Amino acid sequence: MGLQKRRYLEVFRIASLLILLFPGMSFGQQVVQRGPFGKPTQVLDETQQWTIPLLVSSDRDVEIYIPDVTTTTWLSRNYSDFQNRGTYTLSTFTLYRTVNACRANQISWGMGDAAHLDACNDIGYRVRQIRIDPNQKSAQILMAAMVDQDGQIDPESVQEPSTFRTWDQLGATTQNAILKTNEIVTRQMRIYDAKIHNDHSHGAIR
Repeated sequence: MGLQKRRYLEVFRIASLLILLFPGMSFGQQVVQRGPFGKPTQVLDETQQWTIPLLVSSDRDVEIYIPDVTTTTWLSRNYSDFQNRGTYTLSTFTLYRTVNACRANQISWGMGDAAHLDACNDIGYRVRQIRIDPNQKSAQILMAAMVDQDGQIDPESVQEPSTFRTWDQLGATTQNAILKTNEIVTRQMRIYDAKIHNDHSHGAIR
């Protein structure tokens, strides 16, 4: 297979993956709206809604955000999986506070060459789509990619590792993010479930 054809197939694969994970997304679409000091003011979730992100963990190198998981749209999308399997899927957005944090991620992904390390000068964030299982205390990474300073996914950085980790195998900052996220999601799912049953009971009375 020629080099040009391989590149075409790779671009097609990445585009298909992004559309699958972010329905309606155009290739290279913006997923982060950048605010002062690079802090995200809006993030694009899996339902194609822009929401104000929630900060769930931070250290001196990174800040980890999630979309607003209190919205009816997000809860509705994940409600069935949460009730039937005890799982939910969401995106996390990591703000790199230092270039070294980005470079450490590049190296851990096997991209420690000079070109990829230099690219960190133009990278502001990392996005990951994760399936979380609170019962098994596990997280499965479905997709990961670097996001540039303008908030757009770098197509060449997209990976679909399907990496499985138990919570205790995660770094401290990521583990704290998962724990806080799960606390928020569990509480919101209970509220949403009660609302659904309340609406159904009122409908039956009518």
